[in-house]
Amino acid sequence: CELLAKVAIHGLYMHFCGPLRLQNWLDVVIIVADIMELILNQSGALTSTDGLPIASSLRLVRVIKLSRTIRLLQLQVFADVLSMIQGIIGGMGTLLWSMVLYIVIVYMVALLCRVVFGNKQLENIHEFFSSVPRSMFTTFRCSFGDCTTLGGTPIFEFVHASYGSAASISY
Repeated sequence: CELLAKVAIHGLYMHFCGPLRLQNWLDVVIIVADIMELILNQSGALTSTDGLPIASSLRLVRVIKLSRTIRLLQLQVFADVLSMIQGIIGGMGTLLWSMVLYIVIVYMVALLCRVVFGNKQLENIHEFFSSVPRSMFTTFRCSFGDCTTLGGTPIFEFVHASYGSAASISY
């Protein structure tokens, strides 16, 4: 129905030879493939002996149908949405590099904490800085404000008691 309405509005020549000819020919291919699949399904040619449908190559054409929605983005109504999507895609590089920078800083602080706090077997300190991955996790948690033991006591209260105020000031 849609194809016939478009041909009636634009004319046969303009529809198939005009500026949108590639998109219109794609529509025709999709419609013909759907009609063929419908006929084959109704005739029973696309079913196996178990009665289950066989995956046909015509179903791959359905993926092409998504390209028809891309035409909607060319409308003026969707200009703001398209600008937002382009902004998100453009900001992905900045977001990636900011995450890399954050991970590098967490790694460097975790190495420092591992060397300073992880060498001695002190209760409530050593377990959080015993290895580099554990120290990175503790540093990550502390950077978001959850720098406590399982009992709820801040880790740096124990650091202050064991290493002095200079170590807890660095926190």
